[in-house]
Amino acid sequence: MARLKPIWLCLDVVASALAGARRLHVAADFDGTLTPIVDHPDRARLSSRARRALTGLARLPGTRVALLSGRRLSDLRRRVRLTGAFLSGLSGLETLDRAGRLRVHLRPEQRLPRTLRRELAEWCARFPGAWLEDKRLAVALHYRAVPPGRRAVLAAGVRRMARRYPKVFCEHGKRVFDFKPRASWTKADALAWWLRGSLGPRADRRKKPGLLFFFGDDANDEPAYVWVRRRGGVTVAVGRRVSRAEYGVPTSDHVVWLLEWLEREWRARGPSRRGVASRRS
Repeated sequence: MARLKPIWLCLDVVASALAGARRLHVAADFDGTLTPIVDHPDRARLSSRARRALTGLARLPGTRVALLSGRRLSDLRRRVRLTGAFLSGLSGLETLDRAGRLRVHLRPEQRLPRTLRRELAEWCARFPGAWLEDKRLAVALHYRAVPPGRRAVLAAGVRRMARRYPKVFCEHGKRVFDFKPRASWTKADALAWWLRGSLGPRADRRKKPGLLFFFGDDANDEPAYVWVRRRGGVTVAVGRRVSRAEYGVPTSDHVVWLLEWLEREWRARGPSRRGVASRRS
């Protein structure tokens, strides 16, 4: 972990990376990244401005757009309504490519044990304001509405419970504990899957897929930051002081501004200067 660089002070470096790219890949988390964190996940809405920015990027030659979320894929798809984008739900467990092919990257024997769900539900009942979100392949225990004085006790009990299930991965996010199978995919795996598909079946796999941007905000985005940076991409974390990302911005509004800036910069270069003639590149 390291302190983040303010990206607004480093746009010349980012612009230089864009100048040398033949293709542009833009991936983003949803909650807390494209939309502000709200009291309840059902209240999250993608603004019209954010949707226009994503749509504008997706339509440009030589670009691809992906959205990755801890939400179920069906929920993410309903909220973004973005044609031509790659979508991933449950932090990588579910993927939907541009051709509409849905994949679940989990074997039946890897699924969460039923006893864990029951124990979590019983523990939640002891803390007014806590509630359990069953995502079928994963579970999230939300406690944003729990009084501050009770949160430490709730968290200690959740961690004790998690230690009894060595095949389950427990991740602490923003007022939420996420439980998923330990052997399952991460957002980094989903990004790798997306980029392999975006190159096409006849592409030379030795060639770099282009310049990749990844925007995130929470703990489950950290593996993706590492993966993207190792491949020379640009990583941006929202609302964090330290992270494995390289750059930081204060709020989701800044992410939207950056997406609009990316669209303008990429459009201004033109397909002939990028060395791409169509979206097939």
